[in-house]
Amino acid sequence: MRSNLAVGLDTAKGLSLGLGVPFLGIHHMQAHALTPRLVNAMHTTNLQPCPKPDFPFLTVLASGGHSMLIQSTGLVEHSILAETQDIALGDCVDKSARAILPPEALKMPYGKALEDFAFPNGAQDYNYVAPARRQEELERRKTKWGWGLGPPLGEKTPRRMAYSFAGLLSSVQRFMVNKVDAEGTLLNEPRTPADISFEERQEMAREVQRVAFEHLASRIFLHLSSSHADNIKALVVSGGVASNSFLRHVLRAMLDVRGYQHIAVEFPPIDLCTDNALMIAWAAIEMWNAGYRCSLDVEPIRKWSMDPTAEDGGILGPHGWTVDAQT
Repeated sequence: MRSNLAVGLDTAKGLSLGLGVPFLGIHHMQAHALTPRLVNAMHTTNLQPCPKPDFPFLTVLASGGHSMLIQSTGLVEHSILAETQDIALGDCVDKSARAILPPEALKMPYGKALEDFAFPNGAQDYNYVAPARRQEELERRKTKWGWGLGPPLGEKTPRRMAYSFAGLLSSVQRFMVNKVDAEGTLLNEPRTPADISFEERQEMAREVQRVAFEHLASRIFLHLSSSHADNIKALVVSGGVASNSFLRHVLRAMLDVRGYQHIAVEFPPIDLCTDNALMIAWAAIEMWNAGYRCSLDVEPIRKWSMDPTAEDGGILGPHGWTVDAQT
């Protein structure tokens, strides 16, 4: 990855010198968080827009490589409130699709294939009732096939500000290859693909998404119920998994039933949820307009935090950044 970044970085430096245009090194996760502000700015005719949402807001970054909840209090101030301790949400969803879907339904992108298989008629198939209380959220819903998917971290550390999706994925994989008795106990008896009906596969596809997305939402509510969540009026959801329409439905429904109707949920257009050049360009515009400048001697960074309290200093931690006081 470092060599790939070096090629892109050096190319950008050359273009900057050759064309006489500014050069800025942008944190791509910061760009995801700012994408809804890009969308807002695209709909204004003001040459100096004040994009929405205003800071502070909460940001959920959910992709194949990242799952984190961030409090964004400024352009370069993004504090990590919770992040995955094992695999990312997108990884869990993709691998669950490979375990659940029949061969004819398994196609890339796997997360989209899982959503389409679970809900072929879109929102008409959701039949979703959001848990009004934390206790309801922690309940394991037993299906008519005996199995039930438990919420991650639900039994041992229900209030820990962290995410975990590896256990949920393991449960899906085990239920798809081993039989379950009437009490819901996993047996050491293998089952063949022919033993699993279309209906059961579809229910598993729905349940893994429900449990995963409610787990993602659970840490949002833990933070909102704390004393550190003043004046939050928007929740930004970005990253590849943000393109999942059922996730959008779950988050809105849970916020409403828990009494947070005033919090707007900001999702980028689906084609801007995954990594894209437009979000990088917009983040650069915001940084430039705020007076941040970057020298040409910056190098690729293997790990780069967004949190200003981190050891590396966050977005402005690496050398090469300056601030134009006249901006």
